[in-house]
Amino acid sequence: MQPEQTFGRGGLNGFLDVDDLIDRIGLDEDEIAWRKEFIGFDEDDERRLADLESMMRDNREEIADDFYENVLHYEQTRAIVDRSPKDVDALKQTQQAYLVSLASGSYDQSYFQNRTRIGKLHEMLDMPLKQYIGQYGVYYDLILSRLNERMQRQVVDAIEEWAAERDTDGDEGGLGRFVGALGLGGGDEEIPDGLEESFEAAVRDAIDDGMMDVLSLLRIINLDMQVATETYVDSYAQRLEESIERRRRLAREVEEDVQTPITELHEASEVVARRAEAISTHTESQANSITTAAGELNEVSAAVEEVASVADEVRTESERTEQLAAAGVDAADEALDELEAIETATDRVADAADSLAERTDEIDAIVERLDDLAERTTVLAANAKIESSRADSGGGETMGVIASEVRSFAEQTKSDLAEIESAVEAVREDAAATVETTEETVARVDTGTDRVRKTVDSLEEIHDAAEGTAAGMEDVAAAADQQAHGVEATAETLEGLSDSADKVASAAESMAAASQQQTASLREVHDSVTRLTDDDPGVEPPAYERID
Repeated sequence: MQPEQTFGRGGLNGFLDVDDLIDRIGLDEDEIAWRKEFIGFDEDDERRLADLESMMRDNREEIADDFYENVLHYEQTRAIVDRSPKDVDALKQTQQAYLVSLASGSYDQSYFQNRTRIGKLHEMLDMPLKQYIGQYGVYYDLILSRLNERMQRQVVDAIEEWAAERDTDGDEGGLGRFVGALGLGGGDEEIPDGLEESFEAAVRDAIDDGMMDVLSLLRIINLDMQVATETYVDSYAQRLEESIERRRRLAREVEEDVQTPITELHEASEVVARRAEAISTHTESQANSITTAAGELNEVSAAVEEVASVADEVRTESERTEQLAAAGVDAADEALDELEAIETATDRVADAADSLAERTDEIDAIVERLDDLAERTTVLAANAKIESSRADSGGGETMGVIASEVRSFAEQTKSDLAEIESAVEAVREDAAATVETTEETVARVDTGTDRVRKTVDSLEEIHDAAEGTAAGMEDVAAAADQQAHGVEATAETLEGLSDSADKVASAAESMAAASQQQTASLREVHDSVTRLTDDDPGVEPPAYERID
C-alpha cells in the first residue's frame, strides 16, 4: 500500500466523528475560501505546490527519518509516540504520505477534512499543542533546506539559460559574456557599473520564483496549522464547556446542599452572637463578682489570721486551765482526805456520845438510888422527930437536932438530886442533840464526800478535756495558719480568675463580633452560591465561554 493510502487511517479513527467536528468548527466551503483569500492562497500556489510534488516524493523517506529522529530524541515527544497505536515505521509511512499530500492535494473541503482528522488524532493522543505546532519548525528545517537546494539549482539554470541565449546573439565566448555580465570587464575595456540588466533580471526572477515556491508551501502549511489548531481549540472548548456545565451542575448541587446548612448556620451564628453577648455580660458580671469575692477573701484572710491569733490565746488559756484543773484535782484529793478524816472524827464523836448516854443512864440510876435514899432519910428524919417528941429528956433535943439535920440533909439532897436530875436531863438532851447533829454531820460528810469524789472525777475529766483541748487548739492554730495561707492563695487565684474572666469577656466580645462577621460572610456565601447558578441571559458570558 502506498504511503498516501495509509495517511489518516490510524486505529483511533473509530473513536472520531470528523463530520461533527467539521460542523462544530464551522469549516465549510465558504470558510475555507475565506481563509485561502485571507492569506493569499490561490491557483498559482496550487500550481507551484504541484511542481514541488516530485521533490517531496523524492525526499519523503529522508525527511521522515530525520523528523522522527528528532521526535524520539526527546522524552516528552517519545512518550506521545509510545501512546500511538502505530509503531515508528508506520508513523514514518504516515509522515511520508503527509509530505506528499502537501504538494498533491486538491485543497478542497475533503483535503481540510483530512487535516482536521490529523489534528484531532494528535489531540486524542494527548500531544500538547506546543509539540504539535513545534513540529512544523522541524518541517521548516527539513523541507526548506531542500527548497534551498532547489532554488539554487533554479538560479544556476537561469544563469545558464541566460548565457545560452547570449551565445546565439554575439561573438564573444560564454566566459567573456558572463564576466561582462558581472561587470568585471578585462584589458583596456571600460568596466560598466553593476550587473548587466538582463543577467540581473534572470537571477532575480529565478530567486523570486524559488521564494514564491517557499511562500506557497508556507501558506498551505499555515492553513494546515489553522485547522489542526482549531481541533485543539475545539477540544479545549468542549472540555471547558463540560467543565462549565459540571461547575454549574456542581454549583446547583452545592446550592441545594448548602442552602439548608447555610440557613441553619446563619441562624446558629445569630444565636451564637446573642449568646456570646450574654456570655460577655455574664462574664463581666462574674469578673466583678470575683473581684468582690477576692476583696471579701482578703477580709476573711484577715479574720482567719485573727482566729489564728485567738486560737493561740485560747491554747495558752487552755494550758492554764489544764494547770488549774490539775491543781483542782490535787486540792480535791486533799479535801477528800480531810473529809475522810472528819468522817473518822465524827465517828469518834458518835461513839463518845453513845458512851455519854450510857454514863447518863448510870447517873440516872445513881440519882434514883440517891432519891430513894433521900426519901428514906426524910422518913427517918420524920421518925426521929416523932421519937424526939416522945422523949422527955435532954436526949430528946439531941435527936431533934439530928432529926433536923437529917431532914435538912434530906431536903438538901433532894434539892441537889433535882438539880443533878435537871443537869443530867440537860446533858441527855445535849447528848441527843449532839448525836443527832453528829448523825446529820456524818450524812452531810458522806454527801460531801460523794460530791467531792464526783468533783474529783469531773476535775479529772476536765483535766483530760483540757489536755485534749490544748492539743486540739494546737491543731486549730496550725489549721488556722494553713487556712490563712490557703485563703491568701485562694485570693490570688481569684485575682487570676478575675483577670481570666476579663480576658474571657474580651474574647467573648471578640467572638460576638466574629460571629456577626461570620453571619455577614455566610450571607455573602449564600449570595455567591446563588450567583453560581444564576443564568441571567442579560449578562454576557466571559470570553472563554463565547465559542463560535
